[in-house]
Amino acid sequence: MENNLSRISAKDIVYEQIKEKIIKYLLEPGQPIVNKELGNELAISRTPLREALQRLEVEELVVRKSNGTFSVSPISIKECKELFVMRSKLEGILIRDAIDNLTEEHIEYLSYLTKMVKLNSRLENYTDTENFGGKFHNAIYSISDNTTVVNIIFQLNDRINRYRHLAHKHFVDIKTSSDEHEVILNYMIKKDKINAELEIEKHVIDAMKVAIKALEKYKDATKLESKSN
Repeated sequence: MENNLSRISAKDIVYEQIKEKIIKYLLEPGQPIVNKELGNELAISRTPLREALQRLEVEELVVRKSNGTFSVSPISIKECKELFVMRSKLEGILIRDAIDNLTEEHIEYLSYLTKMVKLNSRLENYTDTENFGGKFHNAIYSISDNTTVVNIIFQLNDRINRYRHLAHKHFVDIKTSSDEHEVILNYMIKKDKINAELEIEKHVIDAMKVAIKALEKYKDATKLESKSN
């Protein structure tokens, strides 16, 4: 029993480690995953490594080649658009449900998060801006009490985060985004479902546009690097 628990724990840990490397581009899109090298680097045995890669394959963060080896899933403008558009529509559903359940306590918490997003944005503290922005969206998810839609969003988020990380790495354009949180909250307080839905969809699509610009810049840089080599 104890050995089995250790194996499961090892599998989960290596899964998180590899996923973080993919999202942060420490493992580049399209890069072959050499099991032996990665296993040595993470100090993990072959079985939990294989299980972690299989899980990442299901989540479309890695792809299996015809010879059974794995590589990091490629990124594309097409996928970026599909993921962000889907998220925008799902967030539109959730904000409508959240408005139905909104209490003064919720408003107080969302107001605090909005202020923290704006403050950290003005201070150019981008890590905390991103952190509080994520909490703002997660609060809406929780308030909505729509478990089905929230689960779908969480399934998409790791793939979306690859593009978001790229956007923050190449394009720092979050001051406008921080102001949008305040607009969204004001519509929620007014119980204006139509405009709240439109604004949160616009907010996600704006993030998509920044991600696409970053993706284009990343691909250009990758081409230049390939030519120089």
